[in-house]
Amino acid sequence: MVNGTRAPGTDQRPSLGALVADIATEVSQLVRGEIELAKAEMKESAKAGSTGGALLAVAGLLIAMVGLLTTWAAVYGLSETGLPLWSCYLIVAGVYLLVAVGLGFLGVRSLKRAKGPEQAVAELQRTKEIVSAIPPNSPPASRTSSKSTNTK
Repeated sequence: MVNGTRAPGTDQRPSLGALVADIATEVSQLVRGEIELAKAEMKESAKAGSTGGALLAVAGLLIAMVGLLTTWAAVYGLSETGLPLWSCYLIVAGVYLLVAVGLGFLGVRSLKRAKGPEQAVAELQRTKEIVSAIPPNSPPASRTSSKSTNTK
């Protein structure tokens, strides 16, 4: 029996109230257990997410360092051609500027081609027109025959 509401050695059935109370108690325990399980899962998920975020941050920092080192290598590689060091820095900066302008141009062009939710806006406009066509304070449509049954 549920929660032992039945006395041992008796043939009496538990009352309906006792059964309902047992069910309510068990449902309450089940809900509490589900909540505890969800909390444990969320805690584990948050821990994994924070670890992943930290690893991505370190990877981003290392990529930035690679970019700096590559820039210096390009500058000093150009200086081996006999150019002054200051002009080598300007040449590398100019190349970066051209790449940034090109990427910016492509990004703006891509954004201009992006479309909004055209179908959703059209449906919203259609719904607005239908609703505005309904006269205010009009009675709801009758489900029975449209003829009046009240003839005098």
